[in-house]
Amino acid sequence: MLKRDRCSLLPDFVSQTAFLFKAPDTWDLPAVKPKWNEAKQVFFKQLISNWSATNDWTNTVLENNFQTTVVANQLKPGEVLLPLRIMLVGGKFGPGVFDIAGLLGKEETLQRIEKALVAFNA
Repeated sequence: MLKRDRCSLLPDFVSQTAFLFKAPDTWDLPAVKPKWNEAKQVFFKQLISNWSATNDWTNTVLENNFQTTVVANQLKPGEVLLPLRIMLVGGKFGPGVFDIAGLLGKEETLQRIEKALVAFNA
């Protein structure tokens, strides 16, 4: 279980896994905006395109595709991993990003990224 080790009571489970059941409608923008730039915008548009084209929606494939897109855009993984996490869950918490994307599924993951990009660029 992705969150079992962090949950000792039922309310812990609810707060730690709410992102799995409801897409965030707010994001931790102060964690993203100071370092947000055009290169990251381009990266995420490319990632959306690449992930849209894949039929193998597994954690390993998603991570490998992410890494390939990072290299192609001459970025460092850490520069875009935190924004991706925030796009998917709204904050800097949760299990592994690719585990989250795998659980959310292709359509939900891509919708969350697209919706967050609008907020990040506002």
